[in-house]
Amino acid sequence: MVDINQKDRTIRVKIVYYGPALGGKTTNLRVLHERALQSRRGEFISVNSMQDRTILCDLLPLRTGGFRGFDLKLQLLAVPGQAMYGATRRVVLKAADGVVFVANSASDRWRETAQSYAEMNANLIMHQLDPHTIPLVFQYNKRDLPQVAEIETLQRELNPRHVPAIPAVATTGKGVLETFSAILSQTVQDLSRRFRFMEMPAGQSVEAWTTQAVAGLFGTERLDSASSEEPEEIELPDGSVVSIERSGHRRVQVTTPKEAPRAPASSTPDLPVDDSLAASYAEASAELGFVVSDLREERDALRQRLEEMRHALELATESPGATDVESRVRRLLQVLVRAAGASSAALRLTTGEAAQTLALPPLVCDPLSRTAWGSDHLEALGDLAEPLVEEARESADLTDALRAGTPSFEAVALVPLRSAERLLGLALLYFDLHAVLPSRDTLVHLGFLARELAGPLEAAAAREVASTAYRLRVLSSTSAAAVASLLARLPPESVPWQRLDLAAVLAPLKSPGVVVERPRETIAVVADPPLLRFALASLVNLCEADALERGQPPEIVIRCVVEDGTVKVSVDGAGRMSVLSSRDAGPSIAGAELGVVQAIVGLHKGTLTQHRDSSQRLQLAVTLRHA
Repeated sequence: MVDINQKDRTIRVKIVYYGPALGGKTTNLRVLHERALQSRRGEFISVNSMQDRTILCDLLPLRTGGFRGFDLKLQLLAVPGQAMYGATRRVVLKAADGVVFVANSASDRWRETAQSYAEMNANLIMHQLDPHTIPLVFQYNKRDLPQVAEIETLQRELNPRHVPAIPAVATTGKGVLETFSAILSQTVQDLSRRFRFMEMPAGQSVEAWTTQAVAGLFGTERLDSASSEEPEEIELPDGSVVSIERSGHRRVQVTTPKEAPRAPASSTPDLPVDDSLAASYAEASAELGFVVSDLREERDALRQRLEEMRHALELATESPGATDVESRVRRLLQVLVRAAGASSAALRLTTGEAAQTLALPPLVCDPLSRTAWGSDHLEALGDLAEPLVEEARESADLTDALRAGTPSFEAVALVPLRSAERLLGLALLYFDLHAVLPSRDTLVHLGFLARELAGPLEAAAAREVASTAYRLRVLSSTSAAAVASLLARLPPESVPWQRLDLAAVLAPLKSPGVVVERPRETIAVVADPPLLRFALASLVNLCEADALERGQPPEIVIRCVVEDGTVKVSVDGAGRMSVLSSRDAGPSIAGAELGVVQAIVGLHKGTLTQHRDSSQRLQLAVTLRHA
């Protein structure tokens, strides 16, 4: 039955292709293997006779890409159909989670098909599997033959349960992927009923997940044709032949007793083979195939982690001045995202007086920082020493924070980046509904990468403090236009509006050269905290940069007043600010940032205005709703 490993966050599901000899079971697996994406398939292993007939079983490992936070691994096996391998078929069917019965549609093969179906049901009962409830799909193969049984006849004789039945021509790929999709959906539906933690959340369906999983495995929902290729053959000293196709299908061909040359009359006659011994050999061979598949996955994972460590070391040894702070932080996040298999990410920097958050595009804002509870929760994690995974279902507050925005997420991995003295930042790695969550080993790996990446992060922070002309920007010029367009299309009802004390929003903007005039009375606004902070900080950044570019010391004054029922926040800067025109066609960061600010202000139903007084001092003003 299904193998669930909570520690490694893996679910192993066994699906058996059963049916008469020459029905097309191996062909189904071969086509699936040839057309699966290389990153999602393991090595396809067959042990065949010299006539290319399966004598043990075919094993094809596939990975769906995740289900409810687990790595869902599929083991597809095809049994040998020849009469002499009954013990092998019986063993392979043991602990099956789903079955595909591949029927030969040829009219003259009906007897073998019916006998195979009866044998399958008997073997299921022997393994205490109920033929009436086990996930089952029929494939009526070889529909291209001149004389085939009618679909209605096959349905009446084989399918009293009325489970899915797919006509197919496996050699061309027709019906192969549809059969696989049907049994995958049936099996996952069954597991969702049997295990509570595998239940689909409200608004989600197994059918929708299956469609997404199949597209992730094959890049398509159907296969119009099967590829063909000439395998490379290697002859072993005992006469066996190993064939390796370019797609990775490894076939071991061995000489079976009936194929061996007739022995001399004086030789001792062959003794009959014990059925139980054959069954034990078949079981051991199948288990060995599983072990080999696991070892290959472990090898590939270690290679990937080594590559990630190389990227981290390149960042750690790079000169602090080689790239700007934003680019370095973005590369740092990309290393962690790849290592964790995350969907999106943000980095909460704690190197300055106030925490700053950088969201990795296409993420616009950090989901946790958008809510008051999330901000408080992140503050409370200042002593976090090792990576931690939190799932939405753990608390109602976390559920609201992760699922409130677009896109929504089901979990977050919190990875602290620390120097010897303090916390430098917190990487927030977000996972969507069916992404594979990090296992314990992956969390250990993330912790190691974080220790390597803390060095370049600390160097970037030191450079930022040393240069008053530079402040970390959340968005680059290349992504600003896309973000502004996204914000302009964002429905206001999807934004988690909050009632804010404006003084608390403005306080972190105070710095050398920036004066924040505290209002005489409490002024409250209705806003999205992270977006509003970003907009105001961007205006300060632009004023500072312009003043420094013209050789003038930055003299920025921020004021806020209530006028005619609206709140007006003004940012006064010295110098001529013509470079800030949002109509500027150039690719400057100033113009790009101002476009994003305009989009944020528009989302808040406010306005952004520019005014230049007699002394050429430019005033940028933002109006907001008064709460």
